[in-house]
Amino acid sequence: MMDLGSILRMHGMSQEQLAQMQAVTSRIKARIHTEGGEIKINLETSDAEATQWIGSVSEGIVSSVAQSLYQLFGIQGERV
Repeated sequence: MMDLGSILRMHGMSQEQLAQMQAVTSRIKARIHTEGGEIKINLETSDAEATQWIGSVSEGIVSSVAQSLYQLFGIQGERV
């Protein structure tokens, strides 16, 4: 897995920008459910400002999962 410094460089973010983002995204609740071969993640918030970040958070989750599958486990696949 990537360390925080690598992730920040990949996204072109500073530590300060990360802290500002997390001040908002920390108001999003994630519910993760696994069963069989499925993983389901629900992101929920009643905060209007945090709602604007749900798409970015979703994209980050998908990218992280895909990277783990391909690089760590050597599993091939496609994003649909």
